Amino acid sequence: MENTEPSNNNTFSFIHTADLHLDSPFTGITKIDPKIGKKLVRSTFQAYETIIDLCIDKKVDFLLIAGDIYNSADKSLYAQLTFISGLKKLSNAGISTYIAHGNHDPLNGWSATLKWPENVFIMSGDCVNTFSYKKNQTIVARIAGISYTHQHITSNLTENFPHKEEDDPFTIGLLHCTIGSNTGHEPYAPCTIQDLKDLNYDYLALGHIHTTSIVNDSDPVIIYPGNPQGRNPGETGPKGCYLVRVDQNRSISTEFIETDNIRWFTEEISIEEIPTEQELLDKIIDHTESITANANERFLMCRYILTGRGALHTTLAKEGVLDDIIKYLREEEISGSVWIEQLVDNSRRFIDRNMLLNRNDFIGDIVRLVDELSENVGSLESIEKSLEPLFTSARAKKLLKKIDHEELPDLINQAEDMLLNRIIIEDEHEY
Repeated sequence: MENTEPSNNNTFSFIHTADLHLDSPFTGITKIDPKIGKKLVRSTFQAYETIIDLCIDKKVDFLLIAGDIYNSADKSLYAQLTFISGLKKLSNAGISTYIAHGNHDPLNGWSATLKWPENVFIMSGDCVNTFSYKKNQTIVARIAGISYTHQHITSNLTENFPHKEEDDPFTIGLLHCTIGSNTGHEPYAPCTIQDLKDLNYDYLALGHIHTTSIVNDSDPVIIYPGNPQGRNPGETGPKGCYLVRVDQNRSISTEFIETDNIRWFTEEISIEEIPTEQELLDKIIDHTESITANANERFLMCRYILTGRGALHTTLAKEGVLDDIIKYLREEEISGSVWIEQLVDNSRRFIDRNMLLNRNDFIGDIVRLVDELSENVGSLESIEKSLEPLFTSARAKKLLKKIDHEELPDLINQAEDMLLNRIIIEDEHEY
């Protein structure tokens, strides 16, 4: 009978990663600048290589990959060869790898006939596989997981997992899934936190959600490591994987380790106190240099969103102005490690609202009505009631998010802003 009792020599560690998305194409940026596009395409592979090096440097016992190794089911041969090459390095170092496939790399996708290294264990899609990890001739951990057979898995896969019994060793669940709703990702293999807790596992290694998140910090530890390399302006900030250490008492410690070599930033800059084009350029350059100073020599992809009201809006609204600013900033090369991905103009023309309140015309009526609606609780409730049919309609509720009571005043102000901009511009064109 195999020994499953923990001992002082049976501490172990592993790295948990997911959503590598090797071979992400970045076609839009490649068309604009092939050199930057090539750098981006390489970035997902570099992040993977960093993870392999981390496993070896930290002398972990095994690596967990929770789905979406590749960006699509029709992965390139190069991506497959590169992935297997990394696993060979781990195998040669005595490090095992456990893999569950997700919606981007389902088992029914094309795969080349290649030789896999030893100590690589791939979860099947027909049932949950359970593998035992031994150290010093003792089973110190069991890893249970399942892969996607095809892309669109909408059933709750946690129902297929065996529950951990009292005498079982440290147990890990490996799964590509969605917890809850409003995650910004397709709800594949949806489940709840309670579903995962009911398994009685020690650690749930999840994938699919690209935002780093410790869903539950104990009993069990449930973690989404996020993707190891951001790929668009919606995936900003540090990206990485988790190093997990388990001691002889099965106590867990976790450490997030950054692995991205290109980092995305989306920043807002208000034009309210920026009267000239030169001052705007200076502001963008200063902001970029500040970000660069804290990026640890990473290449930066920056998107700036211009907000607020100011006289500069009139210039920014002219055709070609934003394109000229971006072109200048890219050619100036603020730093050799920065690329301005986009400049978005969400600014508005300057409007003296107090002056409009005193106008005895339709424009003045709009401003006074907005104040009345925003300050009157009864009016807000009336608006909510009148909008209710929009969110109960079977078709509309699939597209619309129900408005929170606290959001309504802000939405009213946004509506006023849009209306005044349109009316005042037309009013000025008449004279």
